Order: sequence, then structure tokens, then C-alpha cells
Amino acid sequence: MSAIMEVEEDGSVGNEVTDDQVGGEDGNVNCDVEEEDATSMPDQQNLQEDDLRVFHVLDEYVYSDVEKCDTANSSDSDISDNEIEAMLEEGLEKDATKTVETKLNGDGAKPVQYKEHKVVTLEELGYNHFDLLPESWVQITHKSGMPLYLHKPTRVCTFSRPYYLGQARARKHAVPLSAIPCLQYRKALEEEKASMQENAKETDLNGLRTAKIETAEENKASQSLGPFAIQQYCKSLFRFKTSSRLRFVSWSDRRRFVKAKRIEKQQRPTFPDDTKLIKFPIQNPEDGPDAKPRGEWIMNPNGKSYICILHEYVQHALKKQPTYEFKALENPATPYSATVIINGMRYGYGTGTSKKQAKLAAARASLEILIPEMREKIRNDKKQGTKTSGYSEEDEASLSIFDEIKIQDPRVAEFCAKTTEPSPYSILLTCLQRNFDTKEMPIDYKMNALHRQTNEFIMTVGSHVARVVCKNKKEGKQRASQAILQVLHPHITSWGSLLRLYGNRSTRNVKEKKQEEQEITMLQSKASLNSPNYAILDKLKTEMMKLHKEKTEKKPIGIFIPPEDVSLPTSGTQLNKIEL
Repeated sequence: MSAIMEVEEDGSVGNEVTDDQVGGEDGNVNCDVEEEDATSMPDQQNLQEDDLRVFHVLDEYVYSDVEKCDTANSSDSDISDNEIEAMLEEGLEKDATKTVETKLNGDGAKPVQYKEHKVVTLEELGYNHFDLLPESWVQITHKSGMPLYLHKPTRVCTFSRPYYLGQARARKHAVPLSAIPCLQYRKALEEEKASMQENAKETDLNGLRTAKIETAEENKASQSLGPFAIQQYCKSLFRFKTSSRLRFVSWSDRRRFVKAKRIEKQQRPTFPDDTKLIKFPIQNPEDGPDAKPRGEWIMNPNGKSYICILHEYVQHALKKQPTYEFKALENPATPYSATVIINGMRYGYGTGTSKKQAKLAAARASLEILIPEMREKIRNDKKQGTKTSGYSEEDEASLSIFDEIKIQDPRVAEFCAKTTEPSPYSILLTCLQRNFDTKEMPIDYKMNALHRQTNEFIMTVGSHVARVVCKNKKEGKQRASQAILQVLHPHITSWGSLLRLYGNRSTRNVKEKKQEEQEITMLQSKASLNSPNYAILDKLKTEMMKLHKEKTEKKPIGIFIPPEDVSLPTSGTQLNKIEL
């Protein structure tokens, strides 16, 4: 069992020695150690050496059974393995062959010399008397002891017992058990063991063994294997793969199918079926939202990261360059956050253990907003091991209802009220608070009466003006807010993308943090005169338990101190003794 160790940082001496730190004969740095300085502070040196010999054990490595066997079988012998094997083989050959001299026909007869060899043969079990070898096939014993079958005219050999097929079908016939020697021998051993137990019982009762009568049909049923039985046995030894094949009812159907395939191959080549292309119009920032696009850009997202797709989309479609705003968080699990900013507007937000992961999560969230069709690719992307988006599957299911609804759809306000989502006017206020100053972007609106019980609602937000026809002021306020939001986000088409930007889920973390701060502030009012505030003490205890739990998860499992006779790698120089 070995340990992964970590040395405590004391800021004085390092454990790595480099060429720049150790001065040689040709070096420019002289490392002169004075005896007076070495003897002046012995306690400090001893303290540093003691600190360097203390290691924190972070994790344990358990040896596997194979490694344990290799370690146990290793020896310190000076004799090589090849010499040991040669000695063993030499002794084996001497014992295996013996020269014997014997005298025959009396004392005066000439002695006969011969050599005695040990022959190993397979013990025959389960011989099938109904199974005969085909013509010109003979059975011989191989030097290994296994039976070998030889075809004399062609000199073809096989270890499996051949059999005559006759008029049976080659693909669907029943295979004799003797054709698979390993399976036949295994079953013969099982039958022998069972028969020995039965014979012991019958001998004790009658004193005689019973005779068995077997017909050809019974032998064929017991000594033949079907396709399923062979497959089940071979699955334990071999690997199989399943493929699909077409079976036609008639030859005409087969000819029509082959003809259609031939015509399909003769057509021009196309992309694979799983190819996905992103197609978006190219706009000029100087043109209005209703202007005709100048062109069309096609992008293949396969094999590209979310950051690459986002940059390519923004640069070609919006003629802008996305920027990222990074912040350090107090959460130890995700200490960094990133926000994508395009043309002064904040879009995707993501967190991660590093700035790179936070940037990737923010780019992914921005793609879900800018290109709603990308959500299917992101959801099915198996390369992302963890879910970096801030929304759960339930949130995605509820927001997917609004993905097919346009921003200026008149039903948006009704749907938001039924699904407890913020109204378009609330979304507009949240957008202005996050991206603009409320003093620079004031909201003014007025309503003019028209004929036939209709009104014109006019909303002005900074330099943007929206005019809508409505029945009452409430409806006009919501629809005008939708029009202003469309002007502020010209490249967003669905209301679901705006909910991901400014909906309830985007402000959930901020509200929870403010709620915790308000709870702590409200605890101050529960204090009484000349007595401790137990409410604040309980809250402090809870927070300290959380902090203790976080530190316990990172706490080492033990401390390792090497023996004194073991030398540790230390630096060849001391920074306080270098003379420049």
C-alpha cells in the first residue's frame, strides 16, 4: 500500500533542485557556507528539517491481486530464470528416458537393450457407437496425447471429429456432440460422475448393475446439438456481433429493392444523414431590424467547441466581437464566473472551477439563447460529462413551451400569467437594470384613443419608440414592452430565450443571497437587554458547521514521517547564504 504525499509549504526551502539553483565551476553564483552562520542558528535549521520530513497523506493506493502475486513471487536470487529452466529440463530428460539391459533365454543369451518412454494419451470417455467416421478418415493419436483425425487421400488433419452431412442442409442441420470435443468431454465427465452415484446405489440394493438399451433415435436426440445450444456454449468462449439482414418474400421484391439501391448510388453524393448545418442571415449593424439581409452564412457545428461556434456566429451574423467578464465567487465548488457581453448587452452566464470552464459554460448558455436549435445538440453532446448550464431538466421543460413563441406574439402576456413567469414589462425593467442606467433609459408612455374602441399605446425608452394598437392600457403596456425588447435584442426571435436571460431562474441565485442577508439582519431585532442573542448564535453555529464540513472534506487522512535514516531530496543552495 503506497501513499500520495503533499509537503507543507513553509516558504523557506524547496524540494526540487535545478541547474540554475546549483552552482558549478563555470557558474556565476558562488554558494559559500560560513561556519559562523551555520552554528549561529541551529534551532532554526532543525525546525526546518523537521517540517520538511512531515508529509500529509491525501489518498491511499491499494495493490491489486496481480501486483501482490508479482511482489510475493519476486526473489533476490543471483541465478537467472533461463539457467533455472535449463537445469529443470536437463533433470526431466534424464528421468524420462532409461536404458535397460535384460538377459533372455538363460545366462548365456545376449542381452536385449531398449528404452522406456512415458506416453500420455487422452482417457476416452463418452464414446458414441452410433457415430462412425466418414470414408477415408482414420483416427490416430498425436504426440500431445490428443486424438487426431486424418484424411488419407488429401492428408487433411483436424482435431474435431468429422461427420458425414448427407442430404441435410449445411446451415441448419443438427451438429453431433462429438464434433465439439471440449463440450463432448465436459458432458461425458458430468455423466460419468452421475452414473457412478447411481451405480453405487443400485449395487448396494441388488448387487448387480442394470443394462441400458439405447435406440438410434434416442442417441440422435441426446448426442445432437441445435443452433441455440451451440450458440449458448460458444458465447462463453467467443464474442458475437448482431447484424441486420433483409429477407424478401419473393424474388420480385428483391429485384425491386436492388434496383432502387442501384439508382440511389447513381445519384449525386450527399452529406450523411446526421449532418447538421446552422444557417443564419448576415446583417449590418447600421441597417434596421426590418432591412433585408445582405447574405447568408452556413456553419457546421460538428467538431467545434461552444466558444468557437459562438464567436463564429457573432462575428458573421452580428458583425460584433463577444467579450467576457470574469468574477471571483465565494463558492469553493465554482470559484469563478463568466458573463458573455455582446454589443454592451449581457447574455449567457456560467460558473466553473476555472476561468476556462466558466467561459465554456457562459458560451454554452449564450448559444441556447441566440440559437434555440442548438439546445438539442448541447443536450445530446456526450463529451460534456457534467451539466454546466444553470437550468435543470424541469426548468428546460417549462421554458421549452416559449421556444416556439415569437417575442411580439400577442399571447405572450397571457401565457406568462398562466405559467407564473414574469410579464413582458417586468422583463423589460430587469433588462434595463442589468444593462443600462435607469436615469439614462427612462420609460415614458402615453395612450391615444382611436375609432371603434381601439387605442394607440406609445412607449418611449431612451431613443427607442414603440407604437402598438390595443384595447386597453394594460394590454398596450405589455405589447409595447415586447416591441422594445425586440428592438434591444434584434437577433433573438423566441420568448423562451428572453426568459432564460431575464426570467425567474436568472435572478434565483441573487434573490437567495439577498434573502440570506436579510435573515441575518432580521436576527438583530430579536436581541434582549442584558442577555445574549441566541438567534444570532444559532445562525453562527449553523454557518460554522457548514464551514467545518467543507474543511473536513479537504482534510488529509493522516501524516507520514519517513525514518531518520532515509534521506530526502533537498536543495543544494540556501537563499540566505548566496553572495552575489
